[in-house]
Amino acid sequence: MISRSSSGSNQEGNMSPSLQGNIEFRNVYFSYLSRPEIPILSGFYLTVPAKKAVALVGRNGSGKSSIIPLMERFYDPTLGEVLLDGENIKNLKLEWLRSQIGLVTQEPALLSLSIKDNIAYGRDATLDQIEEAAKIAHAHTFISSLERGYETQVGRAGLALTEEQKIKLSIARAVLLNPTILLLDEVTGGLDFEAERTVQEALDLLMLGRSTIIIARRLSLIRNADYIAVMEEGQLVEMGTHDELVALDGLYAELLKCEEAAKLPRRTPVRNYKETSTFQIEKESSSIYSFQESSSPKFIKSPSLQRVPGGFRAHDGAFNSQESPKAHSPPPEKMQENGLPVDGGDKEPSIRRQDSFEMRLPELPKLDVQSTQRPKSSGSDPESPVSPLLTSDPKSERSHSQTFSRPLSHSGDIPMKDKEAHHREAPSFWRLAQLSFAEWLYAVLGSIGAAIFGSFNPLLAYVIALIVTAYYRRQEPHHLQDEVDRWCLIIACMGIVTVVANFLQHFYFGIMGEKMTERVRRMMFSAMLRNEVGWFDEEENNADTLSMRLANDATFVRAAFSNRLSIFVQDSTAVLVALLIGMLLHWRLALVAFATLPVLTVSAIAQKLWLAGFSKGIQEMHRKASLVLEDAVRNIYTVVAFCAGNKVMELYRLQLKRILKKSFFHGMAIGFAFGFSQFLLFACNALLLWYTALCVKRRYMDLPTAVKEYMVFSFATFALVEPFGLAPYILKRRKSLTSVFEIIERVPKIEPDDNTALKPPNVYGSIELKNVDFCYPTRPEMLVLSNFSLKVNGGQTLAVVGVSGSGKSTIISLIERFYDPVAGQVLLDGRDLKTYNLRWLRNHLGLVQQEPIIFSTTIRENIIYARHNASEAEMKEAARIANAHHFISSLPHGYDTHVGMRGVDLTPGQKQRIAIARVVLKNAPILLLDEASSSIESESSRVVQEALDTLIMGNKTTILIAHRAAMMRHVDNIVVLNGGRIVEEGTHDSLVAKNGLYVRLMQPHFGKGLRQHRLV
Repeated sequence: MISRSSSGSNQEGNMSPSLQGNIEFRNVYFSYLSRPEIPILSGFYLTVPAKKAVALVGRNGSGKSSIIPLMERFYDPTLGEVLLDGENIKNLKLEWLRSQIGLVTQEPALLSLSIKDNIAYGRDATLDQIEEAAKIAHAHTFISSLERGYETQVGRAGLALTEEQKIKLSIARAVLLNPTILLLDEVTGGLDFEAERTVQEALDLLMLGRSTIIIARRLSLIRNADYIAVMEEGQLVEMGTHDELVALDGLYAELLKCEEAAKLPRRTPVRNYKETSTFQIEKESSSIYSFQESSSPKFIKSPSLQRVPGGFRAHDGAFNSQESPKAHSPPPEKMQENGLPVDGGDKEPSIRRQDSFEMRLPELPKLDVQSTQRPKSSGSDPESPVSPLLTSDPKSERSHSQTFSRPLSHSGDIPMKDKEAHHREAPSFWRLAQLSFAEWLYAVLGSIGAAIFGSFNPLLAYVIALIVTAYYRRQEPHHLQDEVDRWCLIIACMGIVTVVANFLQHFYFGIMGEKMTERVRRMMFSAMLRNEVGWFDEEENNADTLSMRLANDATFVRAAFSNRLSIFVQDSTAVLVALLIGMLLHWRLALVAFATLPVLTVSAIAQKLWLAGFSKGIQEMHRKASLVLEDAVRNIYTVVAFCAGNKVMELYRLQLKRILKKSFFHGMAIGFAFGFSQFLLFACNALLLWYTALCVKRRYMDLPTAVKEYMVFSFATFALVEPFGLAPYILKRRKSLTSVFEIIERVPKIEPDDNTALKPPNVYGSIELKNVDFCYPTRPEMLVLSNFSLKVNGGQTLAVVGVSGSGKSTIISLIERFYDPVAGQVLLDGRDLKTYNLRWLRNHLGLVQQEPIIFSTTIRENIIYARHNASEAEMKEAARIANAHHFISSLPHGYDTHVGMRGVDLTPGQKQRIAIARVVLKNAPILLLDEASSSIESESSRVVQEALDTLIMGNKTTILIAHRAAMMRHVDNIVVLNGGRIVEEGTHDSLVAKNGLYVRLMQPHFGKGLRQHRLV
C-alpha cells in the first residue's frame, strides 16, 4: 500500500496561466472499475463553452452524474478524452486542475472541524476572506447567530447543522476557492421551497462568470441555463435551450411533462404501469454527439449535434433538412406510457451500477451547538432561513436558527443532560464467571488439563534436582548411569502427559472462550436493539463505534476471563505443588519461600496500578487520531477535490505527535515497572538461596535436600509472576470490559418488552398530540416543539408542511415512540402511547421515509422484513400494489436479486417502491410518510407517487410530511408548521384563500394560477 503509486496522479503536468474554461468531452467511453462490463458512457460528446452554464438531465442510469468524477479526475475514461481549453486533462497537473474546479453536491461532506476550517478547507485564508465567502453563500447570518460563530464545531458529518446550512457552507467553500469551473450535483434536490430559494440565490451568485456543469433532477430549476443537454444510455440525444427543447418535443419534453404531471395531480384511478426495469445494460450505439457554438472557431466534422429550428439534433455526417424532429428520439412504439424504454431484443436485463455521484454519509450522532438568539431580520433577508414574507404575522416571526437555538425559559421544564459521566467499575472476576456459567463443563475439563500442566514445573524441578544430587553420591558408575536413565525416562513420560494436558487445557478453554464470545455478542446486540433511538444519538453510540464494540469487546471479555482462568489454575497448581513438596522435604525453607509470596504479589499489584496510571488517555488519543483518518476516508471525494491531502496529513501528524509524547512516558513507566518487578523476583530468589546455604551450613538439612527444595521453589516463583503478565493487556482493555456490561445491563428509557402494557385487539387510529414540549436528548436546551397540539381522527389523512427545521419529522418520531415528549402526551385512541406495549404499537404503524432503508440482502428478504410469515403470493401482491413487481420480475434473479450494500444497485425510485411494498405487506392501520418522494427525479417520482396513492386510499389513518403538491391529492386536512408551532390549518382551498405561509411554500408547485387551482 505504501509503495503503490496512483495511476491518476500527475504532479509534473502543465498549468495554464490564463484558463478560459472551455470543456469538451470527446468520444468518451467509461465504466466503473468494479463493474467494467457495464458501460456508463458510450461515445459521449459534449462541449461547455467558457463562462456558460450547461445543465445535464436524463433518466436514472443515463450517465449524467459520471461527468463530475471524470471532470475531477476521480476516474479516467476508458476511451476518449476530456479536454480543458483544448488540452487533455491527463496532461495537466492534478492538484492545479482540481484547484480550478469548485464542487457542490446535494449531500455536502463536512468534516469534524470548525465552520471556519470547513469553509477554508484545502487553502489558507484570513477570517475576513472566510466571512466574505460566507456572505456570498448566504451563510454569514446563521453562523453569526451561533454562540461560537465561525469556531463552532459542526460535529461528525456536519450533523449539528441542517441540510440547508451544510449546503451553504459547501457553497462558501467553493466561493473561497474562486474556481474557473463549477460542478453542481443536484444541490437542492432534498430541500423544501424556502431553503431551495435561498440556496439557489447563493448558487446564482456563485455561477456568475464561471463555466458550470449542473446535474439536476428537477427540470424547473435549470430552465435558465444557457444550454440543456439531455442524456440517454450514456449518450447525448438532445441539446439546446429550454424553449428549443420543448419545441423539439423529444425526450426533454417528455421528462418535463412527467414533472408537470407530478406538480398538478388529478385524482384518477391508479394504474399499474407495465414498465421495464431501469436496470438495463446500456445499448451499443454508433451515434456520436457533440456540441459546438456557431461562433466557435473549432468545428468538428465528425458526427455531431447540429442546430435545427428549435434545438440541436444528432447528425451522422450530412444534414437532412427534411428530417423529422423526432428522428433521433427513441421510436414511439418502443416507449411505454411511463416513459421507460422497452428492452428491445433478447438481451437479458441485469443490475447496473447507479451512476449518481453522491457522497453518502451514515447517520451519525448530533453534536451540541450552542447558539444565541438572533435579532429579527428586517426586510427580505435572503440569508434568513425563514423570510419575513413567509410569515402572516410579523410579530410572531421567528427564524429557523431561533427555533433551534433559543434557550428554555425555565430550567426546570426540561431535564438537562447530566454532564458528569457515570464511571462504572470494571467487572469483577466473579461477574465474568457468572456470564460463562453455561460452559462450566468445559471449564472443569480445561481446569483439569491446566492443573496437570501446572504441576509439571515443580515436579520437573524435583526430578532435575534428583539427577543433580545423584552425581554427589558415591556409587558405581553403572549404578549412576542406571539412576540417571531412569529419571530421564520419567521426564519423557511426564512430557507426554503434559502434551495431553496442554491440549485439554487449550481445547476446552478455547471452546469456552468462543461460546462466551458468541453469547456476549448476542447479548450486546440484543441490548443495543432494545435501546431507545435517543441512545443512538449520543456521540459515543454511533454506528461505527457500536460495530467496533461488537467485533472487539466480546473478544476482550474472553481474554479477561477464560485466558486468565486458564493461567490462574495452571500457576496456582504449580505453587501449591511446590509448597507441598517443600513442606515434605523441610518445613523451614518452605516457610521462608511462602513468606516471599506476599512480596511478589504486592509487587505485581503495584506494577498493575503503575501501568494503569500511565495508560490513562492513550486509548482516547488513539480514538481521536482514528477519527481524523476515518473522517478523511469517509469524505475522500471532498479531500481530493479541494486538494486537502496535506492538511489532513498535518492534522493526523499532530494527533500522532501527542500520542508519541504520551507513549514515551508510558514506555518509560512500563520499563520501570517491569524492571522493579524483576528486581523483587530475583531478590526473593537471592533470599531463598541465601537461606538454603545457611540451613546447609548449620546442618538443618543436607545438601541434596537443599538443592531439591531450592530448585522446586525457584521454578514455582516464576509461575507465581506469570499470571500478572496479562495485566498490561487487561488494563489496556479495561474500558472495553466496562462498556460490555454498560450495554448489557442498561435499562432503556423506553421499554420495548413490557408485557404488562396494553395490547388491544383493535385499533381505531385516532392520534392526538396534546400540549407537547419536546427537545432532542443531545440538545436538551433547544426546544423543537412548544405546547404543540394536533389531532387526526381515525381513517383521516393529514398533511404536515412547513419550512426546514419547523418540527415536521419530529411528529413522526414521537408517534413511533423513537422519543418521548418532555411534557404533554401523545395519544392513540385516547390512551397515552406509554401505556401500550412498544412492539405492539410499532406493529400497527407503517413508516415510509425520504431515504428508504434497504438492507444488504435480497429483494425478497427486504420486502418480507415487515412480516416474516408472509406467503409468496402475499409478497408479490404487495410488490404489485407498490408498482415494483414488474421491474423486479425483469431482473435475472427476480425477487432473489441481491441489492448490494444499502441497495446501491437500485435506483432511488426502485428502493422507495420496495420500501412501500414492505409497508403494504405489513398492512398497518396507521401510515406515516416522511417526504417519501421528495428526493426522487420526476419520472420515478410519478411511479412512486402512484404507489403511495394506492397505499393512502385504503381506510387508514395517514400522516404525511411533504413539501410537494403531488402529495396533497388525497388529504383531508393540512397543517402548516413554523418554529415548532402550527401557524395555519385547514383544507387546501381554505389555506389558498388565506394567502399565507402555505401559499408561499406551495407556490412553485402550482404556478401563477394558484388561487384558482383546486385539488380534485
